[in-house]
Amino acid sequence: MRRGIMFFDVDEQNWKIWIGQQEYETFTGMNFEIRIQHRYFEACFEEDYQDCIVTLEDDVTFTLRLVEVYKVRILAEELMPALDLPF
Repeated sequence: MRRGIMFFDVDEQNWKIWIGQQEYETFTGMNFEIRIQHRYFEACFEEDYQDCIVTLEDDVTFTLRLVEVYKVRILAEELMPALDLPF
């Protein structure tokens, strides 16, 4: 399990995960753990129209706040490196 942060990239207008010096993309259906008030919860990343939401432990759903930085833990298999493509 790798630890990092999830934040909203204003330039690209999407959520990213940063672990160490590497940036990763988020995608619908991505499973990870998100820290809320000193406790990690199992979560699933989803998109609903313009909003990005997280479903905690298949029960509670909330909208991610664009100004927040969230601490996350994620399995390496779930990570997709962000590519800097020229087009």
